[in-house]
Amino acid sequence: MLGKLELIVGPMRSNKTAELLRRIETRRQYAKQYVLLLKPSDDTKAPAGLVESRNQKGCGKMEAVAFRSADPWTVLPILAATEQQIGKRVECVAIDEGQFVQDLFLFTRRLLESGYDVMVSGLELDFRGMPFGEMLDLSWLVRTYSGNITELVAYCSCGAKALYPQRLIDGKPAPYDSPIIMAGDFYEPRCAEHFILPGRPH
Repeated sequence: MLGKLELIVGPMRSNKTAELLRRIETRRQYAKQYVLLLKPSDDTKAPAGLVESRNQKGCGKMEAVAFRSADPWTVLPILAATEQQIGKRVECVAIDEGQFVQDLFLFTRRLLESGYDVMVSGLELDFRGMPFGEMLDLSWLVRTYSGNITELVAYCSCGAKALYPQRLIDGKPAPYDSPIIMAGDFYEPRCAEHFILPGRPH
């Protein structure tokens, strides 16, 4: 039997991680399922081995299996070892900050075809307003393998719906030619009117 994919997307500050953690807790508490939570190494908002939401009013944090963002395939032996340790099959694999994961599409498809339910949360767009990693590609897997897409909403300081993650460096909008992934940077959600990208070619 094929697994199902739950895809959680939205801009910064839309509570994607909080929603992922809530769903994990629901599966664990009520369905008595074993959910393996994964954390890519490029996610630096919490210490290694920990997934933490900025929204402290819900499920604040959970322990997670850390892996190199560039190589999610190293998780497969960990998954097999976990099943041997707990004496049963892992029902669901959850991935936070999926935009950082290379081979996300192929890795997720492998899990679905192996019968695991998969939950992935992450950003659709990077600070340039361009597709971030392979998150948008996962919508094909939802249509093909069944599942659902939850689109969460954040708001700009003006009150309008935020579409873009505005990266700020020293309080100023980051230029177009800055790296896609930077440690220690700061983001805030912005609407189309207030999104600023200095040096954008067009």
